[in-house]
Amino acid sequence: MTISHVTDLELTVAHVRQAMSSAPAAEVVTAIRALVAGELTTGRGFVVIRCSEDLTLNGAKRLVLSLSHVLGAVMPQDYHGEQIREVRDRGADITISRSARYSDTRFGGHLHTDGMHRPGHIPDFFTLFCYRAAVRGGDSVFVHVDDIVDRLRAYDGVIDVLQQEFHFDSRDTSGIGPRTVRRPVLEPVQGGMRINYIREYIQSGHAEPGVPPLTSDQLRALDAVDAVLADTTLHRHARLHRGDLMVIDNRRLVHGRTDFVDSEEPDRRRLLLRTWIDARPTGGRV
Repeated sequence: MTISHVTDLELTVAHVRQAMSSAPAAEVVTAIRALVAGELTTGRGFVVIRCSEDLTLNGAKRLVLSLSHVLGAVMPQDYHGEQIREVRDRGADITISRSARYSDTRFGGHLHTDGMHRPGHIPDFFTLFCYRAAVRGGDSVFVHVDDIVDRLRAYDGVIDVLQQEFHFDSRDTSGIGPRTVRRPVLEPVQGGMRINYIREYIQSGHAEPGVPPLTSDQLRALDAVDAVLADTTLHRHARLHRGDLMVIDNRRLVHGRTDFVDSEEPDRRRLLLRTWIDARPTGGRV
């Protein structure tokens, strides 16, 4: 299913200016939290807030951070404390470089959840603000964890294996963090499952010195996940336009994007802004 453009909330110019300078108005906070309790955490798993096309890059960053704080505590995205990440093609390839990150490429596929390779708490939500769209492609792709689990029931014993710990490559080359982070792919929670996934990071994590290789049962389980994720009938697509802010439930949706083609002019190339959010009562405000 393709959703060419959906807007769940449209902010006025006054609200955008206020959020950039201090904090969103009370009615904006109430509306965003209502979306969180509705579409985000019990509905399709993502919402789109229409902000403004007429923002400088610094202004857009201030806006994204301000609205992210409504949802919880903004989390660092690297060991140096980066709170807002510029998602753009840096010419990277995660299959050949240990330090490369999917957000630094122009490729599609590689459906995943964010931050599963980092020690500690995984982001509950993340945001993507479209500062510039690609010339062609770059649409978001989502698969809901409930659909994944339903399909995996056809594979005997696979769900049990996926609830065991795997080693995720931390992608850290600074020497500050661990080489791998251990966590399950599927985590049972009240009312369903949560998911942590990106196949490439698991493969490279289990290739690290001192880490046991993947067992035949683990490989079979990961192959089953990949087979489910490859079923395009489960995919939901959404395209962001300049000024759109998307908020995604990182624990209920596996996400990716389609390949994209950029402008030949550097100042017109695709650029998204991303934050990670801790929505726990002790970590955030939701």
